[in-house]
Order: sequence, then C-alpha cells, then structure tokens
Amino acid sequence: MKREAPFLLGADLGGTNVRAAVVDRAGKILGHGRASSFAHEGVTATVEQVATATKEAIAEAGVSVEQLAGLGIGVPGHIDPTGGTIKWTPNFYQDSIPWTDVPFGPLVEKAVGLPTVMGNDANVAALGEFRFGAGRGTRTMVMITLGTGIGGGLILDGKLWTGFTGGAGELGHIIVAAGQRGGAAAFGSLESMGQIGAIVERAARRIGKGRKTSLTALYDGNWRLLTPRDIAEAAETGDAVSIEVFEETGYYVGLGVASVVNLLSPEKCVLGGGVAGAGELIFDPIRRSARANGVRSLMEACEIVPAELGDDAGIYGAVGLILDLL
Repeated sequence: MKREAPFLLGADLGGTNVRAAVVDRAGKILGHGRASSFAHEGVTATVEQVATATKEAIAEAGVSVEQLAGLGIGVPGHIDPTGGTIKWTPNFYQDSIPWTDVPFGPLVEKAVGLPTVMGNDANVAALGEFRFGAGRGTRTMVMITLGTGIGGGLILDGKLWTGFTGGAGELGHIIVAAGQRGGAAAFGSLESMGQIGAIVERAARRIGKGRKTSLTALYDGNWRLLTPRDIAEAAETGDAVSIEVFEETGYYVGLGVASVVNLLSPEKCVLGGGVAGAGELIFDPIRRSARANGVRSLMEACEIVPAELGDDAGIYGAVGLILDLL
C-alpha cells in the first residue's frame, strides 16, 4: 500500500453488481463507479468488470491512480485475505460450477494497477460501520446483516477478527432452533430462521390457515409475491398477522444476538441489511428476546443499534481494509 497517498479506493462485489468509490481519509466519497459483475461468465469477465467500476470511480473523483493508497474489495464467501484468494463463494458460478480457490486479489491488482486487499463482504461491512458508522468510538463490536442470507462481522479490540482461516464471523450459521433450512445454512440456524425467505414463509403459513390479514390481497395464491416491505407496511397499519411475523422473526434473531453477546461481550451489536429497515417492528422484539435469553449483565452493557451506512457499508469497509495496513 502507498502510505502517503491521500485517497483510497473501495469496491463491493456482489453476484449481480460491483460498486466502487474513491474515498478520502476522512471518509468523504469523491466519486462512484458501478458495473454488472458478470460472475456467471467467469473469473476473467468479473475481474474486467471490477476494473471498469473502479476506473469510473477514479474518473468521477478527478484523481489519479498515483494518488490512491490501494484498492480494498469486499467479496461474499470464504476469503483468504493473506493471499487474496476466494476459497469458496455461494453466489458465483460459471457453467454451474462454483468458484473455488480463485486467486482473485492478484488478478484484480494486475488489472487495476493498485495494491489490493480483500475480505468477506459481511466482515467488510462490519469494518465500515466500525470506522465510519454506528460503531464509531467502540473497541468491540458485532455486526449482523439481515437479508436474503444472514452474515456477520466481528471487531475485537479495535481490529477485524477473521480467525485462523480468514472465515470467522459466519454468524448466520449459529444454531438457534430446530427448524427449516435456509440457503447454505444448517437446519435451525439463525439464517434459516431470520432471513427474508423465512419471514415471507411465516406470513404465507398464517394466510394459508385462513387468518384475516391485509396481506391476502398481495398474496394471490403465490406467497413468493410477498416481500418483507409489504409485511412491514401492513404491520404499521396494525395488521395482527404482520406484527406476529416480525415478533416471531425478532425472537429468533434475538437468540442469535444473545449467543454472540454471551460469547464476546461487545459494546455494540449493529444490525444492518434490508430486514433491519423495518425499524422498531424488528428491533423491539430482537432486543426483548436478546435480553430475556442473554446474560443480564452482558446484555445491559451492549447496545443493539441499526447500521448507519446502508449500501455503502461495504465500500467504507473495503477502504477500512486499506487503512488497517497503512
């Protein structure tokens, strides 16, 4: 990394898109870039798309490559940060074959022309909230992202903790109940009980039992038409079924929060992702469940708060990966 360079370049790579931004050391975004990730077309195509998005961000910011300290990237899956290798990712396939043991960091470094560091996307988002968002001022923080899946990140004693293999922080795989399978997670995991699909299925089951709810008009015989936003909007109008769905979901998420707090005793537990956008509809039952099931003194010392950076958490965290090396 170029220690004296005034600016940093961060990228957030997903299964659909790659987003990039140039950020100054105070955390101000100076320029954005975006491109389709083309993960289904293979490693070479995706590397080219990362280069496209980063070059767009550099151009919009009006800076030169020489003024950039380096490039940080958040990528879903198990990432070995020491070698910049994607060990495994659930979102990227080429000809139905998943990406495994891909030396992605070195390939991007060559394409972009900057020193490159990588991390798991949820870990990186946690680092972003720690440095620039809801975790500012803490030394120990946990972040849980609630969305299509459930991921997490651990900040211990002021540093991102990724464990022996670089894969630590898979909080969605904590077992909270004997329940349904969700994505790549095990039966009864936090992910299987708290992800978007589980929320929609809870509403669908109640509708299927003949419960009266304003969701029926949206349901139309196909529960996949429902979204957590639909359920949240109905709950805000007092719809009993929708309120129950968030109560049940919050209970299971709260069990996961309690487990993490019991283990690590963080100052803050930051909750992000699309499901967290439901606000107090989900935060209130999460807090009640966590406090009822966690060690009282540890729970009293831990704040459960919403994330602040939204979709930019990954970019800010990618920048944070660079700052940690300067």
